[in-house]
Amino acid sequence: MSAPQSPTRSSGADPVAMLLRCDRLELPAGAGRAVLARSERLGRPTGPVLQATAAEAGERSLYLLAAGTAELVPGLLCWLGWGPELGLDLRARPGRPQRPATVPRPRGVEDDPPRPVTDGHALCGVRWVRARAAAGPPLGLDLASPGLLRLLDGLAEACLRDRMGLPPAR
Repeated sequence: MSAPQSPTRSSGADPVAMLLRCDRLELPAGAGRAVLARSERLGRPTGPVLQATAAEAGERSLYLLAAGTAELVPGLLCWLGWGPELGLDLRARPGRPQRPATVPRPRGVEDDPPRPVTDGHALCGVRWVRARAAAGPPLGLDLASPGLLRLLDGLAEACLRDRMGLPPAR
């Protein structure tokens, strides 16, 4: 039996490439770190987690989700009682769809690799906080993952506590 994966261990995968392939949840880095620590202490799954810097928003935690999951997150948050009227700094972003190999690429595109963006600002310094566990989901939690609702609830609560200046939940 292998040892559990350390939350700071780097994955062999390029974090920017993973970010472009996966849907993601974005939130302030402090709230994201608090949820990750609590989830690990309680043994709850989170999927892979990245951290990046956005020009206007500062440090951001990025929880990766399986493709197609981000579209349903706002409805799930409302169902959990975390509606848009609360103004939480928690956003679900879709990954970039993969281009079929048969579509010709415009000249010069290969020279300028795609960059993930948030609210129109490029994310810089993308790095792993928690890589994908060998036994975990391939690209992050999806709608079939039992821990997805628990994770969404924890992230929303952490965002609200962060906005109100309260300490993280234990």
